[in-house]
Amino acid sequence: MFNLDEYMLHQVLAIVTIVFLIFFIVGYIITAIFSKIMFDILGIRSGLAFIPFYNTYRIYKEYKGRVWKRNWGVAYIITFAIPMAVIGGFVLALINLPITGDKFFENFATTLILGIVVLIIGGLVISVFNFILLFITYLPIFDTKGRRVVLYIQAGLTVLSMFSAFIFQGNTTLANIFSVGQLIFSIVFMVVYFVAATDIRARIRSGEYVLQEKLDYRTLNSYEINAILKARGRRLVVPNMNNGFSDYSMNNNEEINRIEYV
Repeated sequence: MFNLDEYMLHQVLAIVTIVFLIFFIVGYIITAIFSKIMFDILGIRSGLAFIPFYNTYRIYKEYKGRVWKRNWGVAYIITFAIPMAVIGGFVLALINLPITGDKFFENFATTLILGIVVLIIGGLVISVFNFILLFITYLPIFDTKGRRVVLYIQAGLTVLSMFSAFIFQGNTTLANIFSVGQLIFSIVFMVVYFVAATDIRARIRSGEYVLQEKLDYRTLNSYEINAILKARGRRLVVPNMNNGFSDYSMNNNEEINRIEYV
């Protein structure tokens, strides 16, 4: 049987918990600030931006009918909020378990193995949806080619990170270089999406841009909804044609109103 040092194992679990909390707090601060900017654009009460998980869910909910056909917030809750709560509860439960060598493995080995399997599966699900939701979240506010290129690079790095263990196996140097490069580019990406959101908010406030109208799902069928959203170019806001700022061509709105059904 295994002989585990109870004190050392508790220390490791405590460190894991601290790291988890640090990532959660940093992620919360970044998400709350970004949500505050987005809520200003969407006309939502700013205080709601500081409610964890709900803030991100609400952005996806407001995207529905403006940019995307469905409310992707449901997928976000299922694949991020719930797994995060489960992982946090699992780590806290491990810390409070009476870990004493043979007794631990006799009584809790099956539970521990099942927990690890759940964490692995949950991690894979989160990774897949993290890639998908990159586009769902940021494509509507990345309104220039340069910003979209940054998004595509970030998506590519996200995919590579999912398979990095296989790609760089046995080559620690390349793996470390990739990790550092990914971290640096993640910071660049974060700056870009903050700049993009802040820029759109400023244009909304100046009257240069307007928010896309939500489609009425009661009067439009599924094909019409898809066609109109596609014609909008997946953009959350468009230049305001009723002021002197915009040189936006009328053809975009005219195209929406005269969609030819094949």
